[in-house]
Amino acid sequence: MSKFTTEFPTMKELETLLFRTLQEQFAAGMAYILEALDEYLMHQRDHSRFRLKDQREVQIDTLFGTVRFKRRLYQDRVKGQHVYLLDRMLAFDGREKLSPFLEEIAIEFASQGPSYRDSAKRLEALLGYRVLSHEAIRDKLITRVEQASTIVSKATRRSVRVLFVEVDGLYTSLQRQRQRGMENRMAIVHEGWEQEGDRVRLRSKRHYLHTTKGEFWEGFGDFLVRHYDMDENTWIVVNGDGANWIGECESYFHRCIYTLDRFHVARELRRFLGQLPETWQTVRQALAAFEADILLATVESVPEEKILEEHRNEWRKYVAYLRRHRRHLIDYRKVLGEAGIDTTGMRPMGSAEAQMRVMAKRTKRGGYSWSVRGVQAMLRAIMARQEGSRLSGQAIAKKQVLQPNPMVRVKDLLREVKEQAKGYINGTIRLLHGPYQSSPTGLALKALRG
Repeated sequence: MSKFTTEFPTMKELETLLFRTLQEQFAAGMAYILEALDEYLMHQRDHSRFRLKDQREVQIDTLFGTVRFKRRLYQDRVKGQHVYLLDRMLAFDGREKLSPFLEEIAIEFASQGPSYRDSAKRLEALLGYRVLSHEAIRDKLITRVEQASTIVSKATRRSVRVLFVEVDGLYTSLQRQRQRGMENRMAIVHEGWEQEGDRVRLRSKRHYLHTTKGEFWEGFGDFLVRHYDMDENTWIVVNGDGANWIGECESYFHRCIYTLDRFHVARELRRFLGQLPETWQTVRQALAAFEADILLATVESVPEEKILEEHRNEWRKYVAYLRRHRRHLIDYRKVLGEAGIDTTGMRPMGSAEAQMRVMAKRTKRGGYSWSVRGVQAMLRAIMARQEGSRLSGQAIAKKQVLQPNPMVRVKDLLREVKEQAKGYINGTIRLLHGPYQSSPTGLALKALRG
């Protein structure tokens, strides 16, 4: 039997070989389809408007390797421009040299982190060849984010009775700037909670990143008006960590409930009272039950000498801080219920910290420093991923159709049909009278005719 022994590849070698073969087959099939579409457009275009000028080869990097094909260049007699009709039909700029799907994956890798350089390496490991440098991925991400921010959505504004807003700031270090860092102020807006299997998710979640020079709440107010049908009866429930700029929300909206984020309050109280188990247990339970009076009474009853000496000055300030925010330690559902709003399904606020950890993990881990433009683009990319939207070039191109100067529609590229074809009913087979009558199929049909 030994003479019949054959050396077989390992599972890894077999998988790698098959994947590379699939890449080659995909590239050949994709090129064939694209050239067939381009030829179809050549025959069906509006000949009086689009004059054929040239046929040029282009190569595009895709998820399955490099695809090389030829497409035709036309002169648009109406607009006096040179256009590729194939690019127009596919809502794709052939000059990009990168497929929208591959670009989307590169941006997705970059937004997940930990760095642009790592994203480039992961992309190379996946595809088997180097597609983009880490600088190119960064440029792609910033470009797509900035393009997406200029698109005016035509979606209908949502009518809501109550909006929930989680507000926080994220500090990031800056490079080559006079200021060493900046606070990125942002908000997470949603319309409530809904059950999804064993988990609870935020309903219709949106993100706002403040990038203008004006006040945060002015910019956020404009954001709300663009996306929601609001009036003086709309309630805004804001949850924040007590920063002065967050508390200003109450002066901007007619019906606003501002609550202190319990995560931050609990974290500070545990820092001061962690060595006093009974006291900590009492204040923790009072905080969870929204019992502001019990919480403050317990805190004020703690003798100062029981607080660690190095924390006593901070303790006095924090107790005064809690007194000032007594009315912000309430349960917002009680206020809404008194206003006649059904609070069934409403939950305690406090999801901002988990969202901020996702963004902090990408922007602060490893001691990175950013440009203002770079960090804002990265935060917007993470927000888009959290909302389930994409920043690929293809998505941007499709959205641009909604702009005042839309791209040419596909039907504008074709000849106007004066009469619907009736095929064999009126005794005509169009294939025998068109440019394909000398093709093998056309010759076969002529032979059958006799």
